[in-house]
Amino acid sequence: AKFSPVATAFYRLLPDIKIIKEVEGEAAYRLQKCFSPGVIGVRQEKNGKKIAVVSNSRYDTSSRNVFRYDDLKDTVVMSKMQDHFIFTIESVGAMQPEIIFKEAIKILRNKCVSLLDELKSA
Repeated sequence: AKFSPVATAFYRLLPDIKIIKEVEGEAAYRLQKCFSPGVIGVRQEKNGKKIAVVSNSRYDTSSRNVFRYDDLKDTVVMSKMQDHFIFTIESVGAMQPEIIFKEAIKILRNKCVSLLDELKSA
């Protein structure tokens, strides 16, 4: 069998999750389970009430499980930030992913400069 390394490069938009209605008690824990670990946290208030809060929306995988529950589906708004990209680059060779990304940006920049030169001369 011949060794054939495969590595991927992809991007996604940063998820933006907002809790628009307070979710407390057992419902807060159910909301937490609807998302990937680390996305929703449960915070205890000074009065002892436990409420759901967004901890880190970056971990969200857009599963949309929250919409399975009638009592929870109207408590959150899920969207994507249109100007924030998360790049994932894997490398199985000698080059580190950071170097691959920087080289790709240089190539893209040069292609943009070439395109602008073509447009100016046309």
